Amino acid sequence: MAASVAQILTVLNGIAPPELAESYDNVGLLAGHPDWKVDCILTALDLTKGVVREAEEAGAQLIITHHPIFFHARKNIREDDTEGSAVCALIRAGKALIAAHTNFDNASPGVNDALAAALELHDVEIAPHGMRVGLLERPRSLEEFAAHVERKLDTKARLYSEGEKQICRVAVLGGAGGDFFEEAVALGADAYVTGEVKHHEALAACGQGLCMVEAGHHETEHISIKLLASRLQACCDALEYNITVIESRQVPYMRQKI
Repeated sequence: MAASVAQILTVLNGIAPPELAESYDNVGLLAGHPDWKVDCILTALDLTKGVVREAEEAGAQLIITHHPIFFHARKNIREDDTEGSAVCALIRAGKALIAAHTNFDNASPGVNDALAAALELHDVEIAPHGMRVGLLERPRSLEEFAAHVERKLDTKARLYSEGEKQICRVAVLGGAGGDFFEEAVALGADAYVTGEVKHHEALAACGQGLCMVEAGHHETEHISIKLLASRLQACCDALEYNITVIESRQVPYMRQKI
């Protein structure tokens, strides 16, 4: 049987409980009606016009993204800005939208479990703010480790370090996690992989002996969409909902070394 948007939200809340969301976040049903019927769901990292077109082509009535719309207060919804045009496309297409952001970051398994798995860490521990810390199969040099991150995440990474060192214990936090480097230091990590790092964060981290790898916001989080889709599909199957869950193939931009 098909399910309603509200029923899918209940399922999703079991995967990424809303009480795990940070106070500043905007999660849950953000567009559409809870009574709309759903038999196909598209999961994506972000809402873009391309994702809306993809949902239309797939016949998906519901889009579930990691990043929410209206994360910052808006006073208009205009076609001449990126978020506004995506929201207008969503409304015209008659699609519902649910976001699972920091509640999925902090869930177990969640975003950072997918990141740790992608980097082949073992003996992974749960840390505050959704951070994970684990061990590499074998110690690696800085250059070897950076190459490992680039290969596993299909990205172009930026490495910050004061000097050569062996990397074994690694902390990970997808997205804009540069300001959490002190937690990685406290966890005894040799290296910290995250999506975005500011200059002063890199400077301070290196001064405390921590190697930081800036691997890209999209690249450190989009890998979790497969985890979200598979868990959602399994839960819907268990409830005997006739639902197909698919992953977006949209890539919002390309990151290249110049």
